[in-house]
Amino acid sequence: MKTIATISVLALATSFASAQTQRREIRLADCPQAVQSTIQSNARGGHIDEVDFISIDGKEIYIAEVDLPRDRDLKVYVSGNGTLSKTLEDIALREAPEAVRNAVQGLGGTVDDVDKEIAGQVVTYHVEIERHGARDLDVVVSSDGTILSQTEDADD
Repeated sequence: MKTIATISVLALATSFASAQTQRREIRLADCPQAVQSTIQSNARGGHIDEVDFISIDGKEIYIAEVDLPRDRDLKVYVSGNGTLSKTLEDIALREAPEAVRNAVQGLGGTVDDVDKEIAGQVVTYHVEIERHGARDLDVVVSSDGTILSQTEDADD
């Protein structure tokens, strides 16, 4: 699901094309203390692989990439003041609620990747579906199985 996360960041950066944008990889130790604490408390014991710093017109976001056991990835998004914005965790489809599994099952194709996003109290599932003979789908589904968005990949 790295594709969706990367596309989201690029889309955000592109939408602010006229804005002053800065992006660079930094060490965790170079993050403000509040950001470090939030990242560490949400890393779930995983290895913090890298931290990306993004600034758009003075608004700062830190994105920590965390390696979890069983070859899982977690991204922790933290604002410049140390507030957790969201987490995005690579999961298996079987770990998603039954309503989510049922919603994507009816779309055809093969589920390639699933990310669980938690932003405050809102949990959504970002699902990539490979379809033979058609463009792949990127689908966002709420915990209750409601399809919130569905887009075809432009690069297929």
